[in-house]
Amino acid sequence: MKKNYLTLLLIVGVVGFVSGQEIPPSPKRKIHQRVLDDGVITFQTVVGTYARPLQWKKKDWLRLGGVLAVSASSLWLDKPVYKFSIKHRTPFLDDMERVGDFLGQPENNYPFMIAFWGTGVLVNNDWMRDTGMMIFASVTTSGIVQTLAKSLVGRARPQTNGDIFSFRPYGGPSYHSFPSGHAMLSIATSWILARRVNFLPAKILFYSLPVLVSWSRLYGNAHWFSDIVLGNALGIACAETVLKLFPKIKQKRIDGIAILPRGNGLGITYSF
Repeated sequence: MKKNYLTLLLIVGVVGFVSGQEIPPSPKRKIHQRVLDDGVITFQTVVGTYARPLQWKKKDWLRLGGVLAVSASSLWLDKPVYKFSIKHRTPFLDDMERVGDFLGQPENNYPFMIAFWGTGVLVNNDWMRDTGMMIFASVTTSGIVQTLAKSLVGRARPQTNGDIFSFRPYGGPSYHSFPSGHAMLSIATSWILARRVNFLPAKILFYSLPVLVSWSRLYGNAHWFSDIVLGNALGIACAETVLKLFPKIKQKRIDGIAILPRGNGLGITYSF
């Protein structure tokens, strides 16, 4: 599994180097300055993503209502999908379920994005740095949302009692079904990667990975179908917001850095 993890990191890195850079390039900076800049930009992107609903217009609220309506409608498929997953089990599907579960675990997601971003910092590659920051902002935003929602809603997992309308807020892990955290985090990551590459096979791969993760959660009876639907919708919303905000925030950060004469050379000043 670790070998597959490192292979994925290598694939993303290679694809990134040939994908180009459409976001304004970062100024030439030392490693510790790159880390500081990236930390500030990422933090501002996370805050901006949470504050985004304050700027929503009528069409945005209508879109949210549509997502909630679709999620509510998918409740009718919860039982049929649950029964189907129980009846159709094979050793091969068991192995695939473990792969999907691995890809959706936060403890595997964060090391990947930190290693990916860190590589970009060390080799001073803007594409890897920007993509790593956007993934971090997207996953962090969606992660906090799904963690709070799980506890507040308190929906029972299918494997708990098989009742789609069983709720116990703050009832512990057995009542953390809604929404699916694995699905939300995986699509918050893969959606950024898919949007950031220009290589079609890579796009197909990244768009496909969340499907595998979502299916694995259904197959493992960890979530209902409606949990998966809303989890994916929220993950995409977070990722899309980050994709829109990040370039603007980075540009403001760059504009705040000034190179000024100082003594016999040049000095760099910047504002937060």
